[in-house]
Amino acid sequence: MTATQVAKAATSAGFEQAVIDYIDDTQIPDNPYMAFGREYEPVIARTVHTKYGILPNEWLISAEGLPHHLATPDGLSPDHTMISEIKTTGKDWADGVIPIQYRRQVQWQLHVTGAEACFFAWMLREERDGAFLPAWFEPSMIVMERDEEMIASLVTVADKLWERVGHE
Repeated sequence: MTATQVAKAATSAGFEQAVIDYIDDTQIPDNPYMAFGREYEPVIARTVHTKYGILPNEWLISAEGLPHHLATPDGLSPDHTMISEIKTTGKDWADGVIPIQYRRQVQWQLHVTGAEACFFAWMLREERDGAFLPAWFEPSMIVMERDEEMIASLVTVADKLWERVGHE
């Protein structure tokens, strides 16, 4: 169960969609929003690395003793105490209120990795002449601390989802 799957499954409607998505794992082709994110994620990752020492990550990690609890945080500190998550968006979260699905995703990643906190970085995109461009020179960032209550809830969701898709 990955961070994206668990974050989606945290609501009733999302749970049913997560079951469908798990069974039908057809890859979604990139749309312009996804392409912008894939293009700029490495740029944002370099900023996070330069400022905070978090290395870009592509490893699929499993929680100790829970091989179906999986995550691929966008960054991981050398001592594994910090992770990073990177997003591109059409809406600025200047108030620091990150959408709940991303907060759930981060908390799941913190659970899986055992990290203490996450540098959450986002880059605003804007459209000019039919193309997406970064709206800022650098991403915005906040630190998200562990929320043990949310993590416990997500563990319950993940285990329920795991049972539902036929694994015990």
